Amino acid sequence: MNERDMDAPGTRANAPGGHAVAMDGFPPAPASRVGPDNWYRNPWLRWGFLNRSKLVKGTPVWRGAGPVSVLPRAEGGLGALEVEGADGAATTLDALAAACGLDAMLVLHRGRIVHERWLHMRPEQHHTTASVSKSVLALVAGILAARGELDLARTAGDYVPEMASSAMGDATLQQLLDMQAAIVRPPMATRPGAIGGQDGGVYEILGLMPREPGSPSDFYEWLLAKPRHGTPGSRFYYDNGQVEALAWAIRCATGTPIADLVSELLWAPIGAERDAWYACDETGGEMASGGLSTTLGDLARLGELMRAGGAAGSRQVVPEAFVADTVRGGDAEMFARSDFGARMPGASYRNFWWISHDAFGGFLAVGRYGQRIYVAPGAELTLVHFGSMEGPPPHPLDPLLGRAYRRIAQALS
Repeated sequence: MNERDMDAPGTRANAPGGHAVAMDGFPPAPASRVGPDNWYRNPWLRWGFLNRSKLVKGTPVWRGAGPVSVLPRAEGGLGALEVEGADGAATTLDALAAACGLDAMLVLHRGRIVHERWLHMRPEQHHTTASVSKSVLALVAGILAARGELDLARTAGDYVPEMASSAMGDATLQQLLDMQAAIVRPPMATRPGAIGGQDGGVYEILGLMPREPGSPSDFYEWLLAKPRHGTPGSRFYYDNGQVEALAWAIRCATGTPIADLVSELLWAPIGAERDAWYACDETGGEMASGGLSTTLGDLARLGELMRAGGAAGSRQVVPEAFVADTVRGGDAEMFARSDFGARMPGASYRNFWWISHDAFGGFLAVGRYGQRIYVAPGAELTLVHFGSMEGPPPHPLDPLLGRAYRRIAQALS
């Protein structure tokens, strides 16, 4: 297959087994329409990820008026690279990407594209990044802290008086960045098993799931209802609420929407090719924990920014000290005691980034359903992909993909 050949999203050729098709026909047949009862299963999941702005409210992230940063190309030939398959037998990188339900992949070595595959989307299309959005917000926080507009040692309650008496009010902004607030999620027993309760209500706020009577209608109300559990800084507990709490504090500290900050501080400086887009609640508040949609090329530009220590060309965009603090990693012992310790042995978490501590100095931005930035400075590698891997986390294919990343890094070293 030519690396730019693919079936157009939503066509019959792109449907599993040639059967169900998302948004089929004009107007779409009722059974093919994407809605709260099917968006989390394919083919509707993939259509929704490529068309999130058609499903929920949102706001653009302007790319700025400057020139586009060109991603040069070099010879690669990685498609035939031998990697481990789902059955444990050897397969190729191309075959693995297809088997894992990836929608597109880019691999950059020393800043040049050495591998690209567009399986279910085109280069100009937007795709949701899911929790990769968290890592983007962290970079905004790091820039603002270096400017003196944000103090990561202060508490969320210092910036947002409404949060002062809440479960997250006494957590510092750094503790929020490291997922160490003293919270627990309320039960979500009525959700389909394919979704699970781990997102704690954000889908309901966006209108992607039915909202029960009396449940929060926006991120602000939702944050204040979070139950307390323990003491801040005593455990690693991954939750969307900590990200939204930081975003609220940032809005209060700067008086600026998150979308505008991402535009000014990141998208324009990296020379993004296209505007990005945030999903929003009914107040217009961006879903900072998982609502960012962008092109894969612009996600690669963000990964390259991190590989270069926060620099885009001659311009230092993210403070080098903040990037260095991030890639050194967080509290490894605390991480090992968490639910993630067994899934990611030897890893840690810092500033909304996952730190592998592998032989290549690898670190990741991770989004549910197959969204990734993997940066391996030791191999001069930046890898990004989008996916539509249905099912609740932890996804069984995640470790397989992680081993493939390291195999690629080894091949390029």
